[in-house]
Amino acid sequence: MNFVAIRTLILCTFVAGLTLAATSVGTQASSPKTQSEPARLLGNVEVTNRLVTLGDLFHNAGDLSNKAVFRAPSLGQSGTIRAYRVLDAARRAGLTRIAPTDVAIVKVERASEVVTEHDVVEQLKGILRSRSLVSGDGRVDVELTTRLVDQHAVPGTMQPFDIRNLRFDRTTGRFSFNLLVAGRSDIGAVRITGSALETVLTPVLTRNMRPGEIVTESDVIMTPLPLNKAQQANPALMDEVIGKSATRTLRAGIIVNAAYFSEPEIINRSDVVSIIFKAGKLTLSMRGKALASGSKGDVISVQNTQTNKILRGEVTGPGIVQIGPISNQIASLGVPIQ
Repeated sequence: MNFVAIRTLILCTFVAGLTLAATSVGTQASSPKTQSEPARLLGNVEVTNRLVTLGDLFHNAGDLSNKAVFRAPSLGQSGTIRAYRVLDAARRAGLTRIAPTDVAIVKVERASEVVTEHDVVEQLKGILRSRSLVSGDGRVDVELTTRLVDQHAVPGTMQPFDIRNLRFDRTTGRFSFNLLVAGRSDIGAVRITGSALETVLTPVLTRNMRPGEIVTESDVIMTPLPLNKAQQANPALMDEVIGKSATRTLRAGIIVNAAYFSEPEIINRSDVVSIIFKAGKLTLSMRGKALASGSKGDVISVQNTQTNKILRGEVTGPGIVQIGPISNQIASLGVPIQ
């Protein structure tokens, strides 16, 4: 059965959908026991059973409270009936002492428990986890290919719906099962299909990037992706890429991998730099020229512009290169050794 076509018809009028139960109980019932007070017609009625009784329709129906006089609307639906028809049915069923009323139309609503797509999906996830078809603590994204509209089940049942004959393909994530709604023999078993994929929040690039551009927090968004796809891409942690520089052209939507980024270059070739030497309390500084570009932590060659000597030092900040305590490098700074 195609679930899209399954629609519970809303009753616009109670008259067309209800049948007098008098056809099954006879045209005239025996007289009830004496009522202490006359019965009073109710204007709004909620019922839980398939039949509407005098006790549903009247306050103080006495011994005739359980007498069925109409069929109820479908589960979750409502209908109306003119008061004179209700009064006529009540008298034919034996309820003779009825108080005068201003009620012209009686509205009857059939109580139900609504079964939503969310309810079904959550139960499906629970079944998949309990059968170890997906990990117990992993995130599972379910997409139904069968449209599932809200359905009305019999209220008060322990299990308003049931998932049966579940089939699941671990490789593709495709599934199918039969959905049974409590008290809904009119729709029978509904075939539901879809896919359930275990996902993990994965860093994804939000924009195209050129080599050398610096990654900011707005450039990366955590997106749920299939677990297998994410694992194959070896995604980076957020703090491994924020503030880093792209080493290649990158397109929006790719999974962020640490190999695509490096520390940004804070010294460019031919930049004027400060060459710093530290040894204990001694700190020496001299202007120099970078002979190569470098990021923080890189070791590059610099030229002392006073002596033209070439030194090797570590980039410690923008425009700053620090050299180690080697005597010939100290001499190259142009400062006499004490």
